[in-house]
Amino acid sequence: MCYSYRGGNAIPPCLWKQHQTVKTMKTYKSLGILVVTAVALCFSVTGCDTTGPSKTVQNGVQPAAVTAGGTVVYRETSGGFYGILTDKGGQFEPKNLDARFRTDGLRVSFTGQLDTTQLGEHKWGNPIELATVLASK
Repeated sequence: MCYSYRGGNAIPPCLWKQHQTVKTMKTYKSLGILVVTAVALCFSVTGCDTTGPSKTVQNGVQPAAVTAGGTVVYRETSGGFYGILTDKGGQFEPKNLDARFRTDGLRVSFTGQLDTTQLGEHKWGNPIELATVLASK
């Protein structure tokens, strides 16, 4: 058998192609592991977002009572809408904000029923059915 020295290894010519195939397969396997690890890392980092609306139901509980204070804000996206940005950073999309409270920058205190299982109509905050709204200073 005739041996040739390729890359410092003595490999018979009849096995050279098989050697290259195995080497290529090892490279693809390493790349596959790298891609899976990168995807898992991306999901673990983006899964920790707590500033926006919740996207999952926990313990089957959907509506939750909310009492908070915040500022009415006007957003021009999706044709324009009013939301409430709470003092603690929560974002709510009221389904029934009365016209007298639709003033950008108005401080309010409010109570209502929050639905954490879905995004609001404009994908900006949690939808909320307001029970009471009071203008505050």
